[in-house]
Order: sequence, then C-alpha cells, then structure tokens
Amino acid sequence: MVARYLMGKEKLLPIFALLVLLVACTSSVYVYATSTNSPTISINGARYTIDQVFRIGTQKSFEVDGVTYSGVGLDDFIKKTGVTAPENHEYTLIGADGYQKTVKWENMKNGLITKEKNSVFSDLPKAFRVKDLVAIEVK
Repeated sequence: MVARYLMGKEKLLPIFALLVLLVACTSSVYVYATSTNSPTISINGARYTIDQVFRIGTQKSFEVDGVTYSGVGLDDFIKKTGVTAPENHEYTLIGADGYQKTVKWENMKNGLITKEKNSVFSDLPKAFRVKDLVAIEVK
C-alpha cells in the first residue's frame, strides 16, 4: 500500500517540474515584452540621448565598494535641463524594465548617470541603482 502511494508521487513530480518551468518562461517573456528599448532618457518632459547627457552635464567619478564609477552628475544635469528649484523636488528614476526608485535632492547631489545609462549613488544602497534609465520624473 505504501509503495503504491509513493509511486503516485513520483508520477506527479515531472508535472510539477514542468509547471515551474512554464511559470519561469512566462515570467521571462513578460519582463522582456514590457521592457522598453529607448535610446533616450526622458527628463521633465524632454528627451535626451546619452551623448547629449554627456555633452550637457559635468562629468565626475566616485568609488563605491572598491569600484570606481564615472558619469554625469545627476544634480548638474537636472539643473541644466531647466528644473526650477531642484532642491524642492523628489525624483523618480525609471528603468526600461519598469524598476523605479524615488530619491531626494540630497541623493541626486551624490549620484551620476553612466555611459551605460545606469544610475549610481555614493550615499545609497545598491537597491537604488536603476539600470537602463529611460526616465527621470520630477515630483
């Protein structure tokens, strides 16, 4: 009797494995389908290519956890794009995959955009890094 019970579980195992694989594949397709592949970054309603970002903003570098990051200072770039009273706003950084983080002006002063369109902050944990930046919303 016990042997028959175990035999039934062994038949269900491949079905559960296929179900897990199906869910994983569906999730991957969803993330790929919902991500945007924009060559520009939208800031306060205007669009900029990464080359324009590097021409407009002042470049800087800093080290975080033994890695040196270089790019354009987020604070400088926000000021040069015409945001009035930037210290009175919060900023939501949005990646192509929909990942987003909201930061304060104090954090923007310690952040940069890399050539790869990634945001990095010297004063915030790694969870605040947004890859493939497509938009910065001024709130």
